[in-house]
Amino acid sequence: MIIREAGAADMAKKSEDVNLPPLQRVSVSELSVIGIVWGGFGYMAMVQTPDGKGYAVQRGAKIGNNNGIVSAITEKAVIVEERFTDIYGKKQVREYAKPLHAKESLP
Repeated sequence: MIIREAGAADMAKKSEDVNLPPLQRVSVSELSVIGIVWGGFGYMAMVQTPDGKGYAVQRGAKIGNNNGIVSAITEKAVIVEERFTDIYGKKQVREYAKPLHAKESLP
């Protein structure tokens, strides 16, 4: 049996994760959109983490473990943008459209 001792980098990563808000500890693909409401204030969405907890988000909210930001909320989806640098050093933007869960969406 081989036992690996946690290095300084592993310990730093774990302490960073503990200090992050719950929505920034999981990837965008792990989140589910369970509700969208709108009114005079604009759109707001309810997202659920894998542990079953729900959180309200608005445009501009930080979400996901890759520095994602909610760029838009529509009647049927939450749009999340992740900005990153690719292996060639070019700045890239990845956009995720998280649709409203099928049984809650409008016809």
